Amino acid sequence: MKKSLLPSSLDCKLSKNYWFILFSIVSTSIFAQPNIGLSPVISSGLSAPMQLVNAGDGSKRVFIVQKAGSIRVYDSSFQFLATLLTVPNITSSGERGLLSMAFHPDYKNNGFFYVYYTNAAGDLEISRYRISANDANVADPASKAILITIPHPTFSNHNGGELHFDKAGFLYLSTGDGGSGGDPNGNAQRTTSLLGKILRFSVNTSLTPPYYSIPAGNPFGNEVFALGLRNPYRWSFDRQTGDMWIGDVGQDSFEEINFRAANALNGTNYGWRCYEGNVTYNTAGCAAASTFVFPAHAYVSQNPAASITGGVVYRGTDYPALQGCYVGADFYSGIFYKIIPNGASAWTVGTQTLSLTGVVDFGETEDGEVFVVSNTRNSVSRLTSTGTTSSKNPKEGKALASIYPTLISDGFIRVQLDAPSFYQYFELIDMNGRQLLKADLSKQTGTRTIALSPNLATGMYVAKVSSNLGVTVQKVYIQ
Repeated sequence: MKKSLLPSSLDCKLSKNYWFILFSIVSTSIFAQPNIGLSPVISSGLSAPMQLVNAGDGSKRVFIVQKAGSIRVYDSSFQFLATLLTVPNITSSGERGLLSMAFHPDYKNNGFFYVYYTNAAGDLEISRYRISANDANVADPASKAILITIPHPTFSNHNGGELHFDKAGFLYLSTGDGGSGGDPNGNAQRTTSLLGKILRFSVNTSLTPPYYSIPAGNPFGNEVFALGLRNPYRWSFDRQTGDMWIGDVGQDSFEEINFRAANALNGTNYGWRCYEGNVTYNTAGCAAASTFVFPAHAYVSQNPAASITGGVVYRGTDYPALQGCYVGADFYSGIFYKIIPNGASAWTVGTQTLSLTGVVDFGETEDGEVFVVSNTRNSVSRLTSTGTTSSKNPKEGKALASIYPTLISDGFIRVQLDAPSFYQYFELIDMNGRQLLKADLSKQTGTRTIALSPNLATGMYVAKVSSNLGVTVQKVYIQ
C-alpha cells in the first residue's frame, strides 16, 4: 500500500517506463520558468495545519484549518485574531482529520461556511456552520448542519479531500478511493460510488434538511461530477479561467498532476485504477484508453519524491513572473513543480527544490497571492518569485523547439531549432522506455530533418529534444 497524506511508508518502486518522468501529454516545450522562493509569515502557534483559505468578504482575513479540528483566524498581516471553530466528533489519526473548509460565495451576507472531515466513525462528512451574531471571528457551534455523510468502511486512508466553490456557486469535493492499495473495491471507476471522485452539490441556505440538491448537469444523476481518482487531497480551480487542476497521489509508480479546461470538466474520467500516470495498472473491466484523460504531468514515485500535493495557478499581482504559472509540490522531497502553457495546447514543466518539506496546501488570499502550508513544519510561507530562470532565452515566453509531424508516414521527423546554443541531442524512445535513436543537435539551428529506421513498427513513440534548459517532448505516431 502506498502513501498519500502523511504516509507511513516510502516503499516506492521505479517504473521501467522512465520517460514519463518528463511529461505526459501530447507535447511539451521549453519556456522561461519563474524562479520561486518562500518567505515565512507564520512560524509559531500552529499544530498540524492543513489548509489556508480566505472568506472572500473583503476583510482580507486568512483562515487556517488544523488537522485536529480547529480553525484559526488571522488578519491580513498574519496576526492571530481568534479560533473560529473547533469541529467536534472527528477522528484525526493517520490521514484522517479536519481536511478542508470553504466559504459560501455569499458569505458576507449569509455567514455560511462548510467544513470537510472524517467523523468519529471514520466516514467522510461535510457540515455547514454559520458565523455567530456577535463576533465576526467566531462561529456559532450550534449552527452545525450535516450536508452529507459518505461511508468509508474498512480502511482509514485515502479520504481526499478539498472543498471549493466554482463561479456558478456549486460546491465541489474531492474524495479518495476508499483506501488500502490498488482500490480493492473498484470504487474509483464505479459511478454509483462517491469515493475516488470529484463531487458537485447545489447548496442552499435552508435551515432544515435537505441542505443541497443534485445539480441538473451532473452526468450520472447523483453527486458524482468526475471519476477515476486515487487520493486527490489537494486540487484547485484557476480563479481566472475556471480550469481544474488536481494533484492525485499515486500507488507505487507515478504521481499525477491532472488538468481539465473549464468547458470540459463534466464527466471526466482520470483513469485510476485502470491507469497510474500514463501506464496500465489494472485494466480488468476497464473501458478503452481513449475514454480517459491522462495527466498534464506525471513523475516517478521514489525516495524521496513520493506524494504530490496539488497546487494553484498564480493570479496575484505582486510577482509578474509567476502570472499564469501553476505551482505544486511533493510532500517529501521539497521539489516544487512549475507548469506553464507553451502556446501549443500543451505544457512546459520545470522543477525547483526548496528546503521546505511537508507541504499540504497552496492557499490563496483574496487578492490572489499564494501561501504554502507545511504540516510537518507547522508553518505558512509566502510564495515569491525573483524572475525567470532562463533570462538569456532570446525568445522568452516562446517555445525554443518544435517536433513535427505528429503523424509520420514518410520515414522522417523534423525538429525546428531556434536557439543553437541551447540544444544537445534528439532521441526517439519507444513506449517501453528504450532509446531507439540519438542524434547530436549541438551548434545547430533551423530545421533538422532526421531519418527514421524503416524497420520501426507501426505505433506510438516519444520524440525528445534535450537542452541545457530542459526538454521538449512530443508523442508521435509512426505509420
